[in-house]
Amino acid sequence: MSVEFRSKSHHIASRGIAEGSVSGRRFAALLTGGAAALALVLATAIPAKADKKDDLAKALIAAIVVGVIANELNDKPKHVPVPLPEPEPVKQPRVPSVCAISIDGAERSVTLYPESCLRAEGFDYRLPRGCANGATIFGERDRVYSAQCLRDAGFRVSNR
Repeated sequence: MSVEFRSKSHHIASRGIAEGSVSGRRFAALLTGGAAALALVLATAIPAKADKKDDLAKALIAAIVVGVIANELNDKPKHVPVPLPEPEPVKQPRVPSVCAISIDGAERSVTLYPESCLRAEGFDYRLPRGCANGATIFGERDRVYSAQCLRDAGFRVSNR
């Protein structure tokens, strides 16, 4: 069985995926490898003298230097904290649900929000005056706003 391709082939020259310059880690690895190879060559070229303490001290110092360099190469990457994304601003102001007062009647139920409670909760939006009704709550005069009127004015009111 033979296959015939009718399309023309093109050759695209590529430089590969190698980097153009040597990175810091790679340079340190090459330097450490070179130092280890040089130490090995020099150690074999010098005749061994077991009775001289000076040579043993030099060999230990060289081994410690190579160990320190190798330890520096094995550094773990430092953890960089990722900033949390900013929350999207709410398009409609939310009315605090802790201020809701539910009044259950025989025919219907009404949820009201006292202005003093809304302000105490940090709700600083301009409230629609057309929705305001005067009321006395625990002996204090206050304005109350119905949930449906606040919804109609564009506020987000949670359903309880």
